[in-house]
This record gives sequence, C-alpha cells and structure tokens, in this order.
Amino acid sequence: MGSGEVARLYHRETSYGPERGPRPGVPGFVPMDPCNRPRPFKRYPQARVHRLPADLPPRGAPAAAALSGRVPLADPAVDLEILARLLFFSAGVTRMAGPADDASWFRAAPSAGNLHPLEVYVMTGVMAGLDAGLYHFAPDVYGLEELSEGDCRPAVSDAVAVPEVEASPLVLVVTGIPWRTAWKYGERGLRHVYWDAGSLLANLLAVAQGYGLSARVLLGFVDSALSRQLGIDGVAEFPVAVITVGAPGQSVGTERCEPEPRLVATPLSRAPIEFPLVTRAQQAGNLDSAEQVTAWRAAAPAGLPHARDEVDPPEPARTEPIESVILRRGSTRRMRRGVAPAELLHWGMAVATRHVPADAVAAGASVLSHELAIHAVQGLEPGLYHWVEGVPQLYRAAPENVVRRLSRHVCLDQPLGGDSAYTDFACADLDRVLDGYGDRGYRVAQFEAGVAAGRLQLAAFTLDHGGTGLTFSDEEVSGAFGTRAECMLAVSIGIPAYEAKPGGVPGRPTQLAW
Repeated sequence: MGSGEVARLYHRETSYGPERGPRPGVPGFVPMDPCNRPRPFKRYPQARVHRLPADLPPRGAPAAAALSGRVPLADPAVDLEILARLLFFSAGVTRMAGPADDASWFRAAPSAGNLHPLEVYVMTGVMAGLDAGLYHFAPDVYGLEELSEGDCRPAVSDAVAVPEVEASPLVLVVTGIPWRTAWKYGERGLRHVYWDAGSLLANLLAVAQGYGLSARVLLGFVDSALSRQLGIDGVAEFPVAVITVGAPGQSVGTERCEPEPRLVATPLSRAPIEFPLVTRAQQAGNLDSAEQVTAWRAAAPAGLPHARDEVDPPEPARTEPIESVILRRGSTRRMRRGVAPAELLHWGMAVATRHVPADAVAAGASVLSHELAIHAVQGLEPGLYHWVEGVPQLYRAAPENVVRRLSRHVCLDQPLGGDSAYTDFACADLDRVLDGYGDRGYRVAQFEAGVAAGRLQLAAFTLDHGGTGLTFSDEEVSGAFGTRAECMLAVSIGIPAYEAKPGGVPGRPTQLAW
C-alpha cells in the first residue's frame, strides 16, 4: 500500500494554485483532441446481451428519509428488478443531446465534463431471469453483457478477504478508465475517477436505502486478483470499489466462473494515452495479498472527524421517492443570488457528512472535514465557517459581496462558486490519512469526497434547490480557511436560475436542446 509518498507527490503535482506552473507534457497528448476522443461506452460485441426490466416507475421510501438514513432495514429479496433499479439510477442514461449518431449522453450520477470514466460489473448467484455469472452493464442499450458463466462471488470473496461476500445476493464492481477523463483533465483526471465513483455510489446507496436494503462498500481488495477476474489490465482500467447488496444467505454450490472473461472489448479510442504519474499513483496503493487487505483495513487513523449514521429529516418531509429526485437532478449551471432556507444548509450538510458504509472508514468516523463559504443562508451571517459536529462554526465573518468574491476566486473564477447560497469544500488531512492508510488512503479521501458531494446535491434537489461540483485552487482553499487539510472537492449549493428537464426512463432518455 506504500508509504504515502507517491500519493503526496501526485497530489502536489496535480494541484492548482497561483504558484503552480504547467507540468511537462505527456508525449502525444493533445487535450480534448476530437480525433482521439474516448468512446463514452465500453462494449463487448461478441457478448450475449440480457435485457433489463424497463418498467421502473419511481417508488420506495421518501427521498428525505432515505438520505437521512431513516428507512428501517428489511433486506427484501434481491431480484432482477431491484438490480435494474440500482444500475439505472446510478449509472443509467437519463438524458441525451444532439443527433443520434453524435449524441452526448448524460447519466443518473454527475461526472465532470460529462466524461463518465466508470464501468459497472455485476456478479450474482442464480437469480430469477438471470443465471449465475459475470456481467457488464451496458448503459447505452440498457442491458447486461454476459462475460462468464458460473459463480464469480467466491473469487471476489477471496480478493476482498471477506468470506461472507461469497453468499451475498448481489456483488457489483465499479472500475475506472482514467483515459476517459484524462482526455480533458490530464493527470488530474485520476481524481475525477474517484470523485465520480463516490457520486455514483451516493445514488446507489440512497436507492438501496430507499428499499431497506443493506449495502456495503469495500475499498480494500487484492487489485491484481480482482482485475484478473474482470478481465481488465489494472492500468487502462482498474477496480475502484466492490459493493455488496442484501443480507448474505446460504452459499449455493454453483459451478465457479472462469478466472477471467475471454471476450474482447471495443477499443477505447484511436490511440489511448497512458499517463505515467497516474499509473504510478494508482499502483502505489495496490494490495498484493489477502493478508495485506486485512492489515490495511485495521490501519484506520485515530482521531478522525465524527460522522453519524442517521440524521433528522427536514420538516415537513415530502413523500417523493429518491428515484424521482435522481431523475430531476442535473448539474446546475446557473444560479441566482438570493437567501436560501436554513435547512438547505443544515440538513444538506448533515446528509453529506453521514457515515459512509465502507470498510476503510471506521464506524462513526469520516476522513473528511468540511469548510463552508456561506453567502446567503437564512439565520447565518456571511462568512467562512468550519462544519464541526453538525454545526457551522464561524471562522471569519465578512460582507456578503466579499465572501462571494473569495468563493468565486478559489473556484478558479467560476461564477457558480460565488453565486451559490453556500459552497462546501470537502477537505482531508492528508498527512494523517496517508500515514495511516498509506498511498491507498488517497483513494479513500477522494472517494468519500465524491460520496459527500453526491449526497449534498441529492439533498439540495430534494429541497427543490440545485448544486454542482466545481474544481478549485488547492493552495488557496487551505489558506482561506486557515486549515492544514487539503481540499478534495468543492460543491456549490443554491437557487437554480432555471428549471431543468427531468431525466427519462430506461431506454427513453429525455432529449435536451443542443
């Protein structure tokens, strides 16, 4: 898992700030080269495609209850419809723009630049309508591509060093394709892989919660073994997270699947480019044995910030299910200035900072701290705040226009940074995190920041407001708030200046003007 020095180097070399000059270029890399643009969807042309249920009217517990963690755990049977809901409302296509032969596709979870560098693989035992096997989710055709027959869960159980995974009703694996986002963002694109994975998991965890389903995220695994099982190389595509859904049952003696898929995927682009620093940073955190995985999980740093499992939903709580909120959610591109209600901050941040059910994050803890630039929220004077134990604590007061100007500046002069009601900067004390977790701890911090950002935006849309993630000046965020913690991700929350079109149902994405 490394000493943390490679992660520190990567973070430093990919940070933005007034003192940062451009990094040396990678041979052959032309940012956003239209002739070398990555394909938006990975496909296996020779695979048999299993169609998923398309009749998925939004239902389940109210969004406010699901996001607050207030839905009783019932663990209903995981069937093909539940699987379809989890996949569609986290990684499915909900909107499109442009002509069909050159469309831009928008997914249920947000992604910087709409580049979506993630893939989702499915492993099940025998399920009504689906045999045991390894499948790849193909969002463009809304189906599962069959890669291997037989039960792959035992192999994954070995890779994650968690025996009960073998009996989990459903195992999902999220992978990252760095070239898909580095095409625009260069070496900084590795951060986007983990941010996007966190946002996708924020959706998936909320949908699971809405049905009373247990779900656990495993960030510790033997990277090479899991890559081999998926048939990926661990460089151009690598595993990011394993998710188990539902209560473990009895393991059925189904024949194990082949050690790796034999099918060939479509090329990623004309000439995919590997970024040596990205590869080095990713591989520095790799774990090579089950013993290393177990030891890594036990290395959680002491003194992490507190995180609650449940929070109080807003009053009066609406009955709209989380799936409806996900369809309404879309990155807010313009906000109008105005005073936002207090619950947009207090409940939104309470939701964002809830404990993430991940193996790497100790129960009741978080690797993140949160710094807030509050511009116009009812009951609070404008200024810079620390979010401490569920309460905004004033660090420095200033006139509204001054705070807005500062927020915009540290968000690289993007207007949304200052036009919002408030902007949240999710930060991590990297020295503490990396000293405990080693280089792999950088993945944990970026991933949890993505979950917090996803949850915060879902909470905002539940309250009929908006939000969007933003890039930022790493150096200047820490300086503005007087913290040694490093910013992982910024999210602006506020009043939309327009009404967005809701996303469409499976197979019928909403057509946007282009």
